[in-house]
Amino acid sequence: MPPEEENELLRSQLKQSEEQARRAAQAGLDLLKQQDELQERLEEQRVEMTNALEVWSWVLSKNTI
Repeated sequence: MPPEEENELLRSQLKQSEEQARRAAQAGLDLLKQQDELQERLEEQRVEMTNALEVWSWVLSKNTI
């Protein structure tokens, strides 16, 4: 293979590798964003459940007296 063709092939392979790396990095960022959103939802639900349990505890304490 002539050097010019080999250089062109290597450039093409490099470009493909760079594009794959870019897509992988973007996918990783997307996953991190989804994880953050899920963590936020989990925390909101934890707070809601804690509040609900506190209300029920208060109601039960008033009904047992």
